[in-house]
Amino acid sequence: MSSGSATGVLPSTLRELPRWLEGTGGFPALLKALRQGNAATVDGSWNSSAALVAATLALQAPTTLLVVLAHPRDLDAWDEDLFSFSGLRSTIFPAWDALPNADTVVDEIGGKRLRALRALESDQPPKIVLTTIQALLQPAPNREQLARQRKRLRVGQDIPIDQIVAWLVEQSFQRMEAVEIPGEFSQRGGILDVFSPDAEAPYRLEFVGDQIESIRQFSPETQRSLGEVHAVDISTQGTPGDDKMLRGHLCDCLPPKAWTMLVEIGDLEEQGKYYLERSADLTGLFSVQGVFKQLVQFPSIRLSALPAASAETTYHLRVESVERFSGDVTKVRDELDNAAASDFVLIACHNEAEKKRLGDVLAQGKLAQADRLRLVVGHVRAGFRL
Repeated sequence: MSSGSATGVLPSTLRELPRWLEGTGGFPALLKALRQGNAATVDGSWNSSAALVAATLALQAPTTLLVVLAHPRDLDAWDEDLFSFSGLRSTIFPAWDALPNADTVVDEIGGKRLRALRALESDQPPKIVLTTIQALLQPAPNREQLARQRKRLRVGQDIPIDQIVAWLVEQSFQRMEAVEIPGEFSQRGGILDVFSPDAEAPYRLEFVGDQIESIRQFSPETQRSLGEVHAVDISTQGTPGDDKMLRGHLCDCLPPKAWTMLVEIGDLEEQGKYYLERSADLTGLFSVQGVFKQLVQFPSIRLSALPAASAETTYHLRVESVERFSGDVTKVRDELDNAAASDFVLIACHNEAEKKRLGDVLAQGKLAQADRLRLVVGHVRAGFRL
């Protein structure tokens, strides 16, 4: 639930809150500082209001906003909150639980990291990239290394199928009867199936002689086509000990006009040091201060719940935490009436059915009768009062 003072017009959806926030005192100065390439601070961001600030800034950022969290367990909740407030899906850059080694051919986390880097290289990079301090302490390929470890194949290209197979074997792809997981390939005459580590499904390349006649993505479970493509990039993952890969940092691949957001910098520093202390091998890892140095090369925002002394442009978000309401839905109406006697109230419901059920219960309450209550579909991890 999020609620605001009874000034202005009550938003009817969560996605209207960023526009409301932009109109509050101090926010234009915050945007001006970032657009001029300077750093800024936002304090007073309790609970899901932190995601609201991030969503509002992402909508205004020239390109990508990189949001850095202290705890991997918070990624999914932040992703849902950001989507509810902005309508934008985050690209998540995750951390390995254990770094891959020379014996690792491919793994799910490595594939997700490669997909995020590929998205950042595109003509339309994601507006929001969500990551953790642990993921940023771990190395990643830079742009030059990504290009070197990638083979681009296109329809109409003249290239012997045996040449591609030799490259796949050299890059440690596994030859199988049928591909099922990333890092595998199979060949049947003039048909080559390849499951690139950074792809969500494998590709089927059909040859006529030495020419690629068609490329399509397909489901490995059903073999059904997922659509034809004109070209495809086959990538290799690499490992931290591999001289060819993982010598760069995520920030190497951020667009030039990206902004970065450090959520609770004290927690970031603490969790970063804890991760390094429990790592058996520090080879290839960055230091916490090294990561911070990378992040603040861009216009950066320090986001915190508590006020902090800062010489930067500071936006004070006037937010209070909202206590959890009782589990008895029949009591929620009275609790809301007492807690928000002069507020507008938005309640985020998971779906339309929940919205209708709760609306029926709250319809006779003082808030609803005074037209100061809105039920909306969306996700708010933890309530707040603006």
